[in-house]
Amino acid sequence: MHDIENTVRLLRAYLKGTIHPDNDMELRTLLEAYPELREMVDKLGESDNLNRELLKYQKLIEIGGLERERRVLSNIINRIEQPIPKKSRNQKNPIVWYAVAACFIALTLLGIWKLKYTDPLVSDEGEVVRLAENILPGGNRATLHFSDGTSLGLDQRHAGIVIGDSITYNDGSVTSVPVYDKTNMMTLSTPRGGQYQIVLSDGTKVWLNAETRLRYPVQFTGEQRLVELDGEAYFEVAKSHGKPFLVATAKEKIEVLGTHFNVYSYPDEDESKVSLLEGKVKVTIPKGLVKELKPGDQAINNGANLIVQQMPIDESVSWKNDEFMFNNELLGTALAQVARWYDLDIEIDQSLQTITLWGSVSRLDSFDKVLKIIKMTDDKIKVKIEGRRVRLMK
Repeated sequence: MHDIENTVRLLRAYLKGTIHPDNDMELRTLLEAYPELREMVDKLGESDNLNRELLKYQKLIEIGGLERERRVLSNIINRIEQPIPKKSRNQKNPIVWYAVAACFIALTLLGIWKLKYTDPLVSDEGEVVRLAENILPGGNRATLHFSDGTSLGLDQRHAGIVIGDSITYNDGSVTSVPVYDKTNMMTLSTPRGGQYQIVLSDGTKVWLNAETRLRYPVQFTGEQRLVELDGEAYFEVAKSHGKPFLVATAKEKIEVLGTHFNVYSYPDEDESKVSLLEGKVKVTIPKGLVKELKPGDQAINNGANLIVQQMPIDESVSWKNDEFMFNNELLGTALAQVARWYDLDIEIDQSLQTITLWGSVSRLDSFDKVLKIIKMTDDKIKVKIEGRRVRLMK
């Protein structure tokens, strides 16, 4: 399988006319491996033919549900269209560069996504693959902490608990929680490699991601409903007229009346994010900055500024749907999430700090599938695994 950068280089040179299968062994090997690609290249001399091929691809997306592949592919196409010398651009019809994109689409449909099902690591890294396959994903793990200092490990066979007259698991089965004071505060925490759900006493549903703490009252009293959060959680807030719901983190305060939103606020990370799916929320940070969000907005807090941008809804809550989804995220930021879920210590060489990661993988898969996404981004990255320590280097 040709790596992405090399394939782009070959296709560019071929369409510019600077190389030909007769005098370039690498190009000949590529076109022999994908004869349909050669056929498409020959057909794409006119814009009508190009448009027809692009329409075919669009239909494949609509019929086959290839939405994630489309997003990732669009990033590849952008890279194909990037650094062309100015003189070269003036000499070639722009249709050529769209033809490059279309050809790469063809190559993608023919085989590039076999990387999802085949091993992209070269054979002499077989030991890395074996070790990565043995690093399993997280699961339903959480501990319930009581105000008197005692705690209880929750049953991993259940996905969550419900707070009511008693504490039950979300399938209705009884927990082994002792008698508790309903006027006290409680804390639900997940470890690295853990996740859990909770239904609070007002009916609000909360999903906790790995290494997260949610502190809440057993019963909400007073004029507001206040919970405290460290980590990442997705909220579906039950409406309660005249009784706002507040989420307080170390970095911001979020006020809502009834809405669906995601909070990403780990104390050890520089940025925190609030992503709104439904309803309306107000985000306030210690510097006094306040922003109101509408559905589709994401507030990014770096301590000094509070910036609002549009975001793809499915990306912000992909973890809740058992998926990692990266859209040009810095490698360090993306792998911080991965490390928490797989309970790993991941070290990234300085030379890789500016690399961005794009692609998606199920959180239910073992760690080797994440490595495949990394290798798709840059095949020159080397991986070393020692126990639960992972090092990425050039």
